[in-house]
Amino acid sequence: MEDLVRESAVDSRSRKARRGSFGLATAGLVAILTLSGSVAIMAQPAPQAVEAKAPAHLPAARQVLARFVKEIGGSTAFEKIQSQHMTGKFQLVAQGITGGLEVLAARPDKLLMKMNLPGIGEMSQGFDGSIGWSINPVTGPMVLDGKMLEPLREQARFDAVLHAEDEFKSMETIGQETFDGKDCYKLKLVRKSGQEVTEYYEVKTGLLAGSASLEETPLGSISVTAMVGDYKKFGDVLFATRLTQKMGPLSQLMTFEKMEFNQVDNSVFALPDQIKALVKKDAKSGPSPRP
Repeated sequence: MEDLVRESAVDSRSRKARRGSFGLATAGLVAILTLSGSVAIMAQPAPQAVEAKAPAHLPAARQVLARFVKEIGGSTAFEKIQSQHMTGKFQLVAQGITGGLEVLAARPDKLLMKMNLPGIGEMSQGFDGSIGWSINPVTGPMVLDGKMLEPLREQARFDAVLHAEDEFKSMETIGQETFDGKDCYKLKLVRKSGQEVTEYYEVKTGLLAGSASLEETPLGSISVTAMVGDYKKFGDVLFATRLTQKMGPLSQLMTFEKMEFNQVDNSVFALPDQIKALVKKDAKSGPSPRP
């Protein structure tokens, strides 16, 4: 893990890399909210995404997604949720490292993630509705942009799990196969940004079992496979409390033990002073070329 962080530090010597890079461990956190069930309700009906016709023996993608929303509590339950605070543990499995994990989110698109790893320190990442940022004990504070910012922006959407159709170019059911030992429907989703993600929904329960996608990191595009499970009910909502991610050589395990709703003060999403200083500096020097 430290070797990977050091490599990021080397990349950060240039201004472009410093603005766009963050450690693989913190990069993996951007999927947490989508996979754990932090969702809300779209205020207006969304335009329909293009949906390819599913094979005759398979349900359409919209049907699979609608069943998932119903199984985790239904849309009415989410109308009451304005913010979410999750706490738990983060593990780098092969390295035997365990640390604390905290995720805070609020409507419509604010996000703060903190992870503290022994021997490495605290890593944090956030999105205040317009600016994405990361603070790493080795590479320091960074403002994210380009391909690094887009996934964070998308995952910060509080209602991401609802898969609002205006967020996608297309969605289709492309097969039925075993994923993480479960019989699943396999969905191919293409976001408006062009990013493709494959999601797996268990045939028996209708619940999300995991996903696969490519994520941009300082080390280039890396395949990320996520497996979720241990669904538990908090209030009227069912959440996945266990998330395992495989990113290149890393295997990460995140478990959530506590979930609170509607208790997050909006001030927690304010930019840290270190990030404010970078934003101010960039504003004076003008925009840098985007990757």
